[in-house]
Amino acid sequence: MHHSGWRESAGEAQCPNCGTRRFTDYGALRPPELPQTITPSDYSRDKADRAAARQVWWRIRLRLLPV
Repeated sequence: MHHSGWRESAGEAQCPNCGTRRFTDYGALRPPELPQTITPSDYSRDKADRAAARQVWWRIRLRLLPV
């Protein structure tokens, strides 16, 4: 652990014992507004559901999934 404290300078802090550095003057990168919500069409949702059901059916038929 870093019991002796941290030396801070120019946007970073450093442990004098082990040399570990922490950067202190940065923030998370965020867009200015919330991301746009995308809702798939009914057709796309139905197509995805049928494809998933087909995969499950094949795996059960081939005995790859327990029944």
